[in-house]
Amino acid sequence: MFVIVGRDPDRSYSILLCLGEIFGLLSIILVGLLFDRRVSSDVYNWKTNPFSYHPLMMTIGLLFCYGNAILLYRTFKQIPKLMVKIFHACFLIISLTLGTFGLAAIIRSKIITNRPHFMTFHSWIGIATIGLFVFQWICGFISYLFPKLSLDIRKGYMPTHRLWGKIIFLSSVASILTGLSEHGMTSSFFTMNDIQQSRRLIIIFFGIFTSLFSLIVIYLLSNSDYQRPPDQTDEKSVPNP
Repeated sequence: MFVIVGRDPDRSYSILLCLGEIFGLLSIILVGLLFDRRVSSDVYNWKTNPFSYHPLMMTIGLLFCYGNAILLYRTFKQIPKLMVKIFHACFLIISLTLGTFGLAAIIRSKIITNRPHFMTFHSWIGIATIGLFVFQWICGFISYLFPKLSLDIRKGYMPTHRLWGKIIFLSSVASILTGLSEHGMTSSFFTMNDIQQSRRLIIIFFGIFTSLFSLIVIYLLSNSDYQRPPDQTDEKSVPNP
């Protein structure tokens, strides 16, 4: 798929980004349908079924918003770097807010149903992802926005910042996919039951589109041809994300 987009980096980036956005939006639409009244009796209801908001908020926040946030430096190459930094930080706040809401939804759901917390591999990945996310955001804000550390520290920290950004994104993807698979298994979605066929197909195609979105994001981040060129400022020695 990546070979057919051509040799012009800007053009190929735009094509792959558009494909990624389509896959990401399809993931959101599908997970949103999972608790729609047309396919499920367990509809969206914060009081009686708070779990219904958990996969949707995690998908929008930790998959789509986070994936776009870590691509901003490459997506908006012509915008001044300081503005992109602010957009990057704000996008991540939105992502974290939605992720926190999703975490609150599953905690409330388990309190209502009197089930134990953090007893599965999925839950451990999820809570670790949120924790790493918060720590990464704080370190990035202090290093690059305010109070803004020295040039040498910023330059030395950038490779670590980029690496953990990818790790957190992949951890989010793993948490989302294992979570919905776990929910499908415990809800008998994957049995030979025609009543659950629509929800089973939703989860399967959600997994496909989520995987494609994450693969494109990681590819765009890993290809140096798409990296933002150095700015002609006093920060020209600091590598761009």
